[in-house]
Amino acid sequence: MSFSSLPMSSNYNSKTILKKIASQRGFGLIELLVSISIIALVSAVVMTRQSAFNGAVLLRNQAYEVAFDLRHAQLLAVSGTDNGATNVSQQYGVYFTTASRNSYIIFHDMDGSGTYNTGDVQIGKKGIIDSRFEIRGILNSSGTSQDPMSITFKRPNFDGLFKKNNSPITGPVYIDIAKVGDNNNGAGDVRRIEITSTGQISVPDKYQ
Repeated sequence: MSFSSLPMSSNYNSKTILKKIASQRGFGLIELLVSISIIALVSAVVMTRQSAFNGAVLLRNQAYEVAFDLRHAQLLAVSGTDNGATNVSQQYGVYFTTASRNSYIIFHDMDGSGTYNTGDVQIGKKGIIDSRFEIRGILNSSGTSQDPMSITFKRPNFDGLFKKNNSPITGPVYIDIAKVGDNNNGAGDVRRIEITSTGQISVPDKYQ
């Protein structure tokens, strides 16, 4: 008996063979479009989250930079640095105002007034805030604006001294740094620097 004369098994009939061939053809046009759409959607979500994460990291770093400059002024005061002058106050501070939202001034309070004025000496260059961020708020413990504010330190203590113009302010005080154009004031949009009367300078993990 020849091979060709053998009856074909039902497992290998023509319909089964055609189905197997069809199953091995790969993606059709519709499946391909659906797959591309899913990939595009996932990529968009990942990119959005990554962008938000990067923005939050940069904002946090900016807040820490301001806190470091405050600490620098504090250390200058406590160390008794005289900035090359004699018979002057060894009081140093940082001046903030929303009239200049992208900068602040580290200064030697020459007359010991506790406020920044024309007779004071600026220390180094102005503190510059990244153009993507701004000084959003200068506040006292009750959340009331205290703009402009001078935060100073005077040896031998680390204590923080706060004044709005010439008026003393009771600490703690807060400097809020926020994303430009974003007024949500949420946890990811604002970082707060807290300065207490005892001289503690911190950037809390959560916006209060």
